[in-house]
Amino acid sequence: MPDTLYADVSEWQVGVDDSYPYPVLCIRSNDGTYRDRRWRNNYDWCVRNVDSGRLTFFIVYFVWRPNWRQTVEVFKSQIGTPHPRMAVMLDVESWGGQIRGNQSAGINAAHDAVGAFVGSPKKVIGYGNVGDLNNLWPTKPPGIRLVVAAYGHNPPYPGKVAHQYTDGSGYGGGLPEGAPPFGNCDTNSADGYTPAQFADTCGISNSVENAVLSTAKTRRTKMGNNGGNS
Repeated sequence: MPDTLYADVSEWQVGVDDSYPYPVLCIRSNDGTYRDRRWRNNYDWCVRNVDSGRLTFFIVYFVWRPNWRQTVEVFKSQIGTPHPRMAVMLDVESWGGQIRGNQSAGINAAHDAVGAFVGSPKKVIGYGNVGDLNNLWPTKPPGIRLVVAAYGHNPPYPGKVAHQYTDGSGYGGGLPEGAPPFGNCDTNSADGYTPAQFADTCGISNSVENAVLSTAKTRRTKMGNNGGNS
């Protein structure tokens, strides 16, 4: 059974470079209104490598905060124009009690806003541990796919598409505890999915999106051959 491994990184790790070995990468854009300091390096690398075919797709995540409108606006300003092979992940956590109670209304509103921005709600997935997903987000959008964080075990959960199995501290049980160039870090497994299947489950259709990329590359080539004139 195929599994797709991938790292989940932010400014707490070094910036990604060409030593990264996997066909999927998850990078942080912002935590609330705070902008990740590695964003420009990590995002530009993802775009280059998904365009070249080295990455199958990539995931951008932001940490959901109760000021979700401002959080989403910062995310959108980081992105600019969404890449067709980019999925988005809402990171839903209590942060040691900073966020409490049923936050479903605000999380779902952020989900809807991001789905409209990227062109499809299927491209928006969620993340959290079982307790936070149950307590902070008990009412979720129908059919949403989730990355479930659970170190040392792999619990079932409705909509689970991937499992964050380690934070790099030894929970891998024989699986990698990280990846170059980051060293030990949060690492995930989309159990039972090839990279293309994982992309499709996250709303990225390989046939349609490849056609979009091919058209974009053709246009860039023609513009280059014409000296930038249409």
